[in-house]
Amino acid sequence: MISISFVPCNNGLGHIRRLAFFVNKIKKKGKIFFFVDKKKIKKFKLKKKINIRYIKSNSLNYINQIFKNKSLNNSKIIVSDNLIHKKLTLKKTILFANFLWEEILNKNKKNLKILKNKNIKIFSNYLFCNIKEKIKIKKIGFFDKFRPSKKNNAVLIATGSAQSRLLKQFKKKIIDLIKKDRFKKKRIYLDPNIYSNSLKKYSVIKAKFTKKMYSEITFAMIKPGLGTVEECLIRGIPIVPIMNNENKEFLFNSRILKEKKLGFVFKNLDQSVNFINKNFKNTFFLNKFRNRCKKLKWNGEKELISYLNKITY
Repeated sequence: MISISFVPCNNGLGHIRRLAFFVNKIKKKGKIFFFVDKKKIKKFKLKKKINIRYIKSNSLNYINQIFKNKSLNNSKIIVSDNLIHKKLTLKKTILFANFLWEEILNKNKKNLKILKNKNIKIFSNYLFCNIKEKIKIKKIGFFDKFRPSKKNNAVLIATGSAQSRLLKQFKKKIIDLIKKDRFKKKRIYLDPNIYSNSLKKYSVIKAKFTKKMYSEITFAMIKPGLGTVEECLIRGIPIVPIMNNENKEFLFNSRILKEKKLGFVFKNLDQSVNFINKNFKNTFFLNKFRNRCKKLKWNGEKELISYLNKITY
């Protein structure tokens, strides 16, 4: 019986979301291991046949915990979402990556040589691939299929899980806008990084990033990581990128969103909120945006499954 290990990067939820969606689509018999933080995987449902190996996310040795694990070392295939380690060269490996941490953070460039190994097949989103290293990359569509919501009547404000000086500045400004009713009494799903119970009286709800929550969103003000971007585009939700100066990944993603008319970039939060208020009930604008999303390439996971089937035998 063949064994496969799935190893998502632990930053944010996007990497885990992608591999959780992918692993649930696999119909093959075999032993499947999924390495993940216990708290984060609660947001996603995995099939009962999948063996979960919990990793302590606050550990400095997160990657080593995974790649020293006996279950992974006994696996024949590794499926990684943006985790690079020398052991990837010893197995048949599927690596999904739109960017490389080594390039974004300008360190550990030696790891990039690993990616040229013949055992590693690299896949990336066809719009958001921001990899400078000269390596072979198979570009694929977004995961899942387009399924717009019909009940949207709220605004999502999502900042991601990382703490930073930029987040503190943003938090102060966005709370001020909420208290001054700049969103004109719209319901707001607010990131847990910013939310407090004192904001309930302003129609603010703590964002849990569930399917139900996303089904109620009309506009999304988000830090543009691919995971949240994908969740919005699946449902035809217009994106207003925020905090996009935090690193090169978000700057690049914001530029692509703007170029493809999938996102609307403004100089400051006041302009962003004015744009949302102006178009919140503009059915012509919203329908046009949804049609644009519908024409994107979807079901990218099918190409990963096809390749996995190929290397399984």
